[in-house]
Amino acid sequence: MPLTQVFVSISDPRSARQVRHDLSELLTVAVCAVLCSVDESSDIEAWAKERLGWLRGFLVLEHGAP
Repeated sequence: MPLTQVFVSISDPRSARQVRHDLSELLTVAVCAVLCSVDESSDIEAWAKERLGWLRGFLVLEHGAP
């Protein structure tokens, strides 16, 4: 089962008007970054931006890196 499928069942408590990134994709990126020893939110963002091409191999990331 792809990692994003694990997160699909989690309900998104965020306001629909303020949501830019899909919750399951956001969580997938965070888990991948943490598995690569990234532990700060700003570092997770930088990690995702550096690997955006790779991440888009299995995620849509319509609005770029979360």
